[in-house]
Amino acid sequence: MRDIPVVGDFGTPWLEPVLSVHPTHVLETVFSDPALRDRFDALNIPVVHVPCTRLDQIPDAIRHLGTLCDCSARADPLADHIQRGIEQARQAAASRRVRPRVLLLLAPDTPITAGRDAFVAALLEHAGGINIGDAIDADYSRISPEWIIGQDPDLLLCLFTTTARPADAYAGQTGWRSLRAVRDGRVYTVPDLNSVSRPGPRVLEGIAQIKAILDQDAAQFITQTPVQHP
Repeated sequence: MRDIPVVGDFGTPWLEPVLSVHPTHVLETVFSDPALRDRFDALNIPVVHVPCTRLDQIPDAIRHLGTLCDCSARADPLADHIQRGIEQARQAAASRRVRPRVLLLLAPDTPITAGRDAFVAALLEHAGGINIGDAIDADYSRISPEWIIGQDPDLLLCLFTTTARPADAYAGQTGWRSLRAVRDGRVYTVPDLNSVSRPGPRVLEGIAQIKAILDQDAAQFITQTPVQHP
């Protein structure tokens, strides 16, 4: 991967570097500027849209890429494996006795969380947690401290890079330390942020990481009220 040239930022390809590698296709999930498609069309470079922002889109995205790259013999079994794994995780989460209410935090200094349709929210759901941001329409949204205190989640899951233990950082902040999760030390982060923040073939690893955290938390805090299934 280190030998692959960088030809743009997220959602923003740089035209000249792209042209320098002579692509046969440009694959995109979302262009930051829709006019880029017209520029590639004018240069006779086919642009292929590959939907891959939602959890359930990943298997079909892999199959699509396999077809484009003439690698279906490898891509299709991988896609099938991921699809089975997603469904198995969905079923296991539905039968989980304890499903904690989780606040997903995307930044260390600004309270940003994930809405109900965000990729990481789907991972949390399949791992067995309940996203307290499910009422939020946007994929990612800034939230107020008052809203967080009112929700009083069972645990905090920090999805950002930090050199300090998140539990220690929040325990020393006014407002945050009023949360039961912070007082009890129920503040976690995942070992590999890439697998929970980037839709791709490691998605089952992302679900497994979050599930391991929920299992660890449940083992320590076994007095939680079991989830009420309808």
